[in-house]
Amino acid sequence: MEGLFTISAQGKSAKDAIDDLLYTNSYCVESASITTFPVYYLEPNVYIYIKDKQSGIDGAYSISQFSIPLTYNGTMSFTAVKAVDRII
Repeated sequence: MEGLFTISAQGKSAKDAIDDLLYTNSYCVESASITTFPVYYLEPNVYIYIKDKQSGIDGAYSISQFSIPLTYNGTMSFTAVKAVDRII
């Protein structure tokens, strides 16, 4: 089926565009809430990998929301939604 899609002048095929849209816009019910020290480069729609044997969490997650306090000793909290596996 992949041979049926032609490549555009930008180097992307229609299949690549569809895969990207499905990967970025598909949400599962599974989510995780984490409280940690501030990690300033994290922001919504960034994918992270979470593995915690105690709670059984293992996989790629997309950060959906976060909060960073303005105090020097505060903790950051964020919620992440499990990402779907890449469609190949």
